[in-house]
Amino acid sequence: MTTALLPQQDPRAGRYRLEILTALISTPSFDPLFRPDVVKIPPNHAVYRWNCLCADCERSTMGHGDLCSSHEMLWREHRDLGGERAEFLRTAPPVGPGEWIEQRSCQICPGRPARHHTMALCRYHEFRWYNQRGRRGGDLDFDAWLVDQQSHPGFGDCQVQVCPELADSPLELCFCHERRYRRQGRPGGATLPSQWGTRFGRRGLVTPVSYEDELSFRRWCASAGAVLRPAQVNLRGLHPLLRAEIKWGMFTYTQKAHGRWELVTWQGLANFAREHGLRSLADAGPEEERLLQKAVSREAVHIVRAVTGWLQPLYVTPAETRELGYILTESFGRKLTGRSVHMDLTGVSQRWLRDLIWDHLVAILRSPSCPRSGSTFDDMRRAGLELSTFLELHAPSGGHDPRALTADHMHQFVADQRPRERDGLVSLAARGRPGKQLIVTDSTRQRVFHRTRRLLRGALESGEAERLGLDRAFIAAMPAPGRTVRRSRSPFADGVARALADETNLRGLSETYDPFDRGLRDAWETIIVTGRRCGEVLQLRLDCLGRYGGLPMLWHDQTKVGNYDQALRIPERVHQLLEARQRKTLALFEARNNRPQLWIDDLDIGRWVPHQARHSLATSLLRAGASLTHVRRYLGHVSERMAEHYIHLRRAGSAPSSPSSTAAPAPGTSTATTATSSSSPAPTSPTGGANANSGGCWPRVPPTTPPPTTSTATSSPPPAPSTAWRRPWPASASSTTPSPWTCANPRTTSTACGPPPSAPPTSPTRATTSEASTAIRAQPTATTPNRTSHENRCRSRTPHRRCHGRPPPQDRDRPPTRPRGHRPAPTGEGPG
Repeated sequence: MTTALLPQQDPRAGRYRLEILTALISTPSFDPLFRPDVVKIPPNHAVYRWNCLCADCERSTMGHGDLCSSHEMLWREHRDLGGERAEFLRTAPPVGPGEWIEQRSCQICPGRPARHHTMALCRYHEFRWYNQRGRRGGDLDFDAWLVDQQSHPGFGDCQVQVCPELADSPLELCFCHERRYRRQGRPGGATLPSQWGTRFGRRGLVTPVSYEDELSFRRWCASAGAVLRPAQVNLRGLHPLLRAEIKWGMFTYTQKAHGRWELVTWQGLANFAREHGLRSLADAGPEEERLLQKAVSREAVHIVRAVTGWLQPLYVTPAETRELGYILTESFGRKLTGRSVHMDLTGVSQRWLRDLIWDHLVAILRSPSCPRSGSTFDDMRRAGLELSTFLELHAPSGGHDPRALTADHMHQFVADQRPRERDGLVSLAARGRPGKQLIVTDSTRQRVFHRTRRLLRGALESGEAERLGLDRAFIAAMPAPGRTVRRSRSPFADGVARALADETNLRGLSETYDPFDRGLRDAWETIIVTGRRCGEVLQLRLDCLGRYGGLPMLWHDQTKVGNYDQALRIPERVHQLLEARQRKTLALFEARNNRPQLWIDDLDIGRWVPHQARHSLATSLLRAGASLTHVRRYLGHVSERMAEHYIHLRRAGSAPSSPSSTAAPAPGTSTATTATSSSSPAPTSPTGGANANSGGCWPRVPPTTPPPTTSTATSSPPPAPSTAWRRPWPASASSTTPSPWTCANPRTTSTACGPPPSAPPTSPTRATTSEASTAIRAQPTATTPNRTSHENRCRSRTPHRRCHGRPPPQDRDRPPTRPRGHRPAPTGEGPG
């Protein structure tokens, strides 16, 4: 983000901007902590923490660390002895109060600053205390001595313009500025009489100050910088607009996903702006950024660029951004996922084409059906860049005159794109990461054709093409993009699944590619067993685990389909795995987990992605006899159409597979392999028996006993979790006893899930209308709460957040089975 994109405003613009920021700072939603000119941050602040991380430590941190200098040395000794960081933070001893955190007043003379923070005494009373205690040989009570002392008037505030502290002497400078004044050679020659405390102070007389050049002294007081305090940011002496920008930037930073910006960097930025006379952060050009980096740090330059980018939607109107050739999505109340708020269109050299793209994209941003992702905008920008570059090279006058364009130019553009697609040539204008050139593929060519055709035909329908003088034949010559071939990902092959779940390979994943134990293996096993999307597992909240009726549950957000706080029943081992990860996370800083792509490459099993584990679990469910509705609700799809591409996998699952796919797992098989295979119901043949040749990604020996009818689906409780899950199922095992690793959502309990082990066998309380509905819904039992009233409340589509002791959110698109006003009698007591 550069300030060159900001328009050059007249002098009245600064006043308008200040009025806008003043109004925003005065709103109730603005944190009052950042309103004063001297921003004082309390200890343990969530974003701008400045004090030591150890308990009851008042000292400031050292550099960019989390510990003060004393505790940092103690921690290094503790670490060398093999100690844990969490244990050290709990047991670290206090090292005394912090110095120079803030100025404190003398407890005897409130108008004078304290020189000693422990005793809180000014210079005069500190001298008297040590003098009298020395005369009595150290036998003097401090509290009794305080009662007999008399208060003296102070010396007023420090004469430095930006300093809010009390003066420490008749020179009318605080202690820090007086020391700085002497270190800089006493500009103006201001001096005090010798022994002024004895000659004037004790007698209550005014101490005279002599100057060699009083004007130079006053000039130094006006230009001196603020005292650096670790807990505050002094914004005095700045231009009002710049002061408001820094206040608004500090608050806005707390409302966004952030890293860590130190208060000393903010103070350094304020001091630099005061010394160089900056009136706004928008005035900081490349030369100012270079000097700022040299005077403060590179982080200060990053702060200036970030705050300037946040201020652009407030400073620049949409009409001005259209003139400058870019779009600010926040000006229209939009924030695209994974995209910057700044959408640059300056690469389109033709002004008429750039304006058409700007109007088209802004219409999408203003529409109620604006997409959440940025692919639509990326495709339109790429189509505009491709067409603009081609016209610049082959059209008359570079394509800047739309009236000179004919159908032949569009035919030439199409003829240029198709050979690039066929031969895999480099794109005309699109560029990827530095050093990487993008090629034209079937998908990118179709997107360019589709977006270009839609852009030009929209201009034709709105009359904009006629106003520009654009030939109708030029627009009509743009062909349709053609049919888009969409291929769904296939599930893992049996050999690939075994390699990905092999204990040796998983150990190599954790030891080689996760040396800091950030949970890469835990995330991978959770993806396999639960079938969740990779992002849903990697973005789990810290409080994602719980129990409902004694069953382990996982709460997660399905952001892709807009389902939040969804509950999913998980195996006991996965619950314990995530609990252990929670304990480790509390002791470590949160870090972003990487996908195990390099690990897969080393296994030499082909090109696979973690999302295919989700397809593998869906295939196993379909092969086991689960309905498409069950798969849709279990995987979190919005509609059954999203799950229809699994139908061909279900049909393919009826074909016999290799004999190795039905072999029993070898001893020592990975937990992820057995867990996934047993988390799916047993495959059944059309006659009701188990199909031993149905295969699967994580094969096991299926039971041969015919499955029970739907009326007795919940009659047998599952066995307690034990180590028996490591062995293959015996041939005589009853199919009515599900594996303890069976995963099912309590909202969509299938026939494979029985009641909790503590629940007695019960029979259904109401008749079912279809086999599919029986396979999805769990009948009320002695441990299942009556959900009818809760379902009626959920039909209002109000947000429902999980609370401890309450049942998880119910499925809101479940068809009603009873009248709205009917409230049946409960059939049993719920767990909460």
